[in-house]
Formats: sequence, C-alpha cells, structure tokens
Amino acid sequence: MSIPGIDFFLTLIIYIIIFLIVTLSYNLAYGYTGIPDFGRAMAAGAGGFLCAALSGRLMAYILNIQGDYIENVIPIVSSINAYLSENPLVSIALLLFSLVLAALAGAALGLLASLPILRGLRLFYLGVTLLAIQIGFNTIALYWKPFIGGPLGVPVPDPFRWLMNYSIGGFSPSLMRLIGVIFASMAVLIITIYFCFSVSRSPLGRLLKAVRDDEECAETLGRDARKLYVKVMTVSYAFTGVAGALFAYYGGYVVGTHFDKVGWTFWPVAMVILGGSANFKGTIIGTVFFITLRRLILFYKSDLEFILPFSPIWLEYLLLGTILILTLTYRPRGLFPEKPELTLDKKEIQRIREERREATSSSLKT
Repeated sequence: MSIPGIDFFLTLIIYIIIFLIVTLSYNLAYGYTGIPDFGRAMAAGAGGFLCAALSGRLMAYILNIQGDYIENVIPIVSSINAYLSENPLVSIALLLFSLVLAALAGAALGLLASLPILRGLRLFYLGVTLLAIQIGFNTIALYWKPFIGGPLGVPVPDPFRWLMNYSIGGFSPSLMRLIGVIFASMAVLIITIYFCFSVSRSPLGRLLKAVRDDEECAETLGRDARKLYVKVMTVSYAFTGVAGALFAYYGGYVVGTHFDKVGWTFWPVAMVILGGSANFKGTIIGTVFFITLRRLILFYKSDLEFILPFSPIWLEYLLLGTILILTLTYRPRGLFPEKPELTLDKKEIQRIREERREATSSSLKT
C-alpha cells in the first residue's frame, strides 16, 4: 500500500480551505438563519464559470490576441500563461480582480435566487426551487458552447504560474504553485472566519437565530424577516462564489460538471450537519473530517479494489452516507451542538446573581 506524498497533503489542505469557505458561509444561511439552501453549487459555479468565461477573454483582449476564443482556447490560454509566468504583478492583479468579480457574481446570483422569498414563497419550497434552478444553471453551463466550451470545457489562465519560476526548500515548481494556491485561499478563509465569527457574536447573530426560531415573533418586534433572508443569502453566496473561483484556478480547467449538486451542495450540507449547525467550531471539524476521509478514499481506492466485493467508486458514498445516518440517529444536533447565546460574560452573570442574592437576603432580614 502506497504512502501519500507531500503533494497529497498540499492538495488536501487546498480542498479543506476551499470547502471551509463554502461550509462556513452556508452555516451562516442554514445554521443561523434557517434557510434550506440547496443551491450552493450554483453559487460556487457562479465564481468558477465566471473565471473560465471571462479571465481568458480579458487577458486575450489586453494582449491583443486575435481569433475566436472558444475555437482556439488552448493556444490562446497557453500564450496567456507564458505571459503570466513572466509578470507576477499582472498575475496577482488578475487573481484579485477575478475574486472580486466572483464575489459580485455570487452575490448577484444569491439576490436573484432569494427574490421569491419577497414574493411570499415559504422557506421549504425555496429549497426545492433552488435545487431546480441549480440543475438548470449547470445544464446551461455544460451544453452552451459559447460560454465555457460546452461538454469539453476550457482551460483557465493560471495566475499562480509565475511561482513555478522559483524554488524554496527544494520544492518542485508544481509544489510551489500549490503553496501559492494555499496562501491565496487561506487569505480568503481568514476573511470568511472573521466575518462569520463577528456576525455570530454580534446582536445581528442573535437576530438571525430569533428569525430562525420564530419568524412571526421577530416580525412583531419590527424586524423584516424576509429582507433579512435576502441579505444573508446574498452575502453567503458571495463567499461561496469566491471559493468557486479559487477552485477553478487551482484545477486550471473548468467544465460544466465541476460544480455538481452532490459535491458542492449535498456534501457541504452533510459537513454542517455532522459538526453541528450554528456552531462554527463544529463546522470546521466536520469539514476537515469529511474532506480528509474523501481524499483518503480516492487515494487508496485502487488498493481496495481487490478487497471490496463492489467497485471502490461507491465506497465514498457508502461510508459518508453511513456516517451521516449514524450522526442523525445518535447525535441529531451534530457532534458539537449549538450553545445558547449569552449577552454577558459568565463571570458577569455570576456576579449579578450574587448581588441579587445578597440584596434579597438583606431585604428579608430587615
């Protein structure tokens, strides 16, 4: 049985970081606000497909490369990559510009997808609606050739190509590129964690939970729950759109099947349920566990082929599905259940209790 090398662990880190961005932003919508969002793959696809469709065309226009982009995509992208490998500043600018556009595309898609809420659609039906819209969105991306080349897909310009000109610590050029992807993805993850934790510890976080637990009660206190749903969906989709763009640049090639409903909608839902909804600590642990198990199964599936009585391609779905069923049976609130929100520190609450007890005892004595 083979032992994973450093490239395996670097790839594992990239997958964990990218999907943490997805699950943390999803937990903000599902765990804190109670939105049954089954269109998360559409948000990731908004960022990934945008990079595939726009970044190459933009660079071809800047470099004055002539010809039909889709018909000549391989030589055009090769020329762009040759230019990017010698111009780090242009590569970094392309990456930042693409991530901003991916966030805007994800936010716009989240806004459009949540508009039925303002029309009075119930949240349960919203989940089914988003799932149907997501399937249609992926079908268009897969078969509309002028967009991203149809079923064949298109290569994506590589803004990390310039890192392959350097070698630090004996790393190969390909590993240097992976390290660059890790640093860029980690920067986005830090922003995501800071935003999500700030919201969870603010009055807005308590408002989201109040709307989730009793929408009518929150509205009687003057809160517009439906507008709040739309805002949360918009922000959450923006973060997931950036994750999709990072995944597209990491892979270097995009086709319409890359952002499918299983890998980018159902598995993130399972990660959040496993760790515990409305609990970012549980979300992080659930995501790390799921992604690590999936990558190990993919790595060792050829070694398991002679042991299993079935094809190892089904092992991933059987194991992860079994884990999810056991979690819902024995730990329905996840491995780390949601804790009650305290507006004051525990020590402060204890001090107030002691003061009240002393005041009560002194009044009884008098």
